[in-house]
Amino acid sequence: MKNFVIYARKSTESEDRQVLSIESQVDEMNDVASKLGLNVTKTYKEAQSASKLGRPKFAEMMQEVLDGKIDGILCWKLDRLARNPIDGGQVIWALKEQNLVIQTPAQLYSADKENSIMLYLEFGMAQKYTDDLSKNVKRGNMQKAKQGGWGGVAPIGYLNKLDDNTVILDPERAPLIRKVWEMILNGKSPERARNVINNELGFRTVRRKRSGGRPLSYSGMYRLLRNPFYYGWIRRRHDGELMEYQGAHEPIINKQEFWEVQRILGEPVPRPQVKEFAYTGLIRCGECGCHFTAYEVIKKSGKSYIYYRCTNKKDGIDCKQPQLSKKELEGQIVTLLEQMTIPPQFADWAIKWLRYIHEHQTDSHSAIRNSLQETYNDAQKKIDKLTDILVRELISEEEYKRRKEELLEERACIKSKLDDQELSSDSWIDRMEKTFAFAKEVNQRFASDSSPEARRTIVTSLGSNFQILDKKLTLDMEPVWSLFSEHSKQLYKDLTRVKVDETGVLKENTTATLAVVSSWQGRRGSNPE
Repeated sequence: MKNFVIYARKSTESEDRQVLSIESQVDEMNDVASKLGLNVTKTYKEAQSASKLGRPKFAEMMQEVLDGKIDGILCWKLDRLARNPIDGGQVIWALKEQNLVIQTPAQLYSADKENSIMLYLEFGMAQKYTDDLSKNVKRGNMQKAKQGGWGGVAPIGYLNKLDDNTVILDPERAPLIRKVWEMILNGKSPERARNVINNELGFRTVRRKRSGGRPLSYSGMYRLLRNPFYYGWIRRRHDGELMEYQGAHEPIINKQEFWEVQRILGEPVPRPQVKEFAYTGLIRCGECGCHFTAYEVIKKSGKSYIYYRCTNKKDGIDCKQPQLSKKELEGQIVTLLEQMTIPPQFADWAIKWLRYIHEHQTDSHSAIRNSLQETYNDAQKKIDKLTDILVRELISEEEYKRRKEELLEERACIKSKLDDQELSSDSWIDRMEKTFAFAKEVNQRFASDSSPEARRTIVTSLGSNFQILDKKLTLDMEPVWSLFSEHSKQLYKDLTRVKVDETGVLKENTTATLAVVSSWQGRRGSNPE
């Protein structure tokens, strides 16, 4: 009898908050094993992100696979196993070379199932979800900054107001921070000002669970002095460019005082960029590592030409890279887009098939949501009970404030996971539809919209680590786009053998058609219709 193991994972390392959702996965897969008559010999539980390498339980399990002690893995979804291309590649290699099988509630993956396309796709989508999550956080922070809000831990001298997610002055520390600026404006050095507030005025940072309660550090001092937040502005980096927005918080100093301190520190005032170029700040030189910049040349005829070149700002490096025109650069970008474009008929069919898979996972998502909701309700009850304890004078007001802050943080964390669960469950198909829509229309969208912002958005979504060496553009392409690029030609070839209408429905069920569709979905002779 083959030996199967269960692998269950959640992204946080906080066991108390995530044990219920992990146990829900284990219960689900035990039910699957019971229905299929599989022999489960061990269960691996891991509370760690799969977007980065170094998960000990995953490494232990894969070593047992290589040693021939494990024949199959039961997991709730493939993204429980891997959300990075290296771990995903290790699983795929074991599938092909070690005859490993992977069973989820919706599907069996094995070498003889010929479902490598769907396996690659799901691992690629897991990686893209991780990347999108990071981008969404940055986009959310940027949108909040545009509205005058601050995303993240408040700077020194301010406090996060948890009930409405705003930032307020710290009544204990704000006056001391104001004192720092005054001392420097009156001729004291930053180091002398730091010594005064730390040693003479007793400044200590906000104490948190695992940090804080310490004097102002050297690096913290200079971050403070260079941060426009203190005169009422919020600085964020967006697509390689520093942007500043008017904040809604109360400033500690005024604008003139800030820039006078910058002058004292020798900091230059940034100059605004007059013309917007699509790819500045995005691409680095493959020889010296500096950014590529752009400039415009207007001929006597009135025609405008844009060129990109290395800034060559590193001392001691005489970079010899030639410039290239915008036309040359975008010609290479178009080639990349053409390679990853997929047939509309396949995109429509794939969405139809993925909806079929998604429908069979609804119950599992509901169980996880219910567990998180119960945990959230328990946290709220603790907060309500804490107020009652204070009224009965069973704890001090100081202890009440400390414990309430901890409970509010816990409740906010659980609420975030509830929101994330909604995103990963209810919006999963929406993200898939957007991915396929992008892949089938991206070349046309790039050609039809020539605005720098639109073209930069398209190129940025392709991947990261853009470089130019000897006038050739390279990048680390997102795994899902690499997958489409790898299989695009074969998909167009497959569509000469099958007939799919504009909604993704097969027009006929011939032997050739079913063979092609079986290779797409990983199930011989099956059809979600």
